[in-house]
Amino acid sequence: MTYASEDAVFAQPEVRMISNTNFFWTLNAGYKHALRYALTGDHIDAQEALRIGIINDVVPKDELIDTCFRIVERIALVSPETVKLNLAVATRGLEMMGLRNALMLNDELSALVQSSQREDFKRYLLDARKQGGMRAFLQRRDGPFQPEPFGPRSKPRDGA
Repeated sequence: MTYASEDAVFAQPEVRMISNTNFFWTLNAGYKHALRYALTGDHIDAQEALRIGIINDVVPKDELIDTCFRIVERIALVSPETVKLNLAVATRGLEMMGLRNALMLNDELSALVQSSQREDFKRYLLDARKQGGMRAFLQRRDGPFQPEPFGPRSKPRDGA
């Protein structure tokens, strides 16, 4: 379960620098949403993460810890054996649907991505970092994607 404060931001910006996504995005968000963010590295806010299934709920920042503890306290009201078995039902169900194979393939493809980095795609990022530090690196990596279509790094919309 994942709970986030209203100012949380989610993204996979590492895909912009020759890295890979993770199958858990697909598992949680669904194929189309996972592709949308895995192929661009665009950022999403907590409401979009909730809409596509990355998180369970959005709560005010000052209530996040208390909300999580309330969930834990509710779970604690159920017998530990039932909690354990229900967790096993959910987890094993995912494994029967191929989760283990998907994660193993994710690892294999991740290694392939990392070992196939083209020098011409990463050299300009490394040069920026060498010349101007992390801020320059991030600007070089993310600058061409700004503003993002929506979410926390988009242009404000009329009436918003």
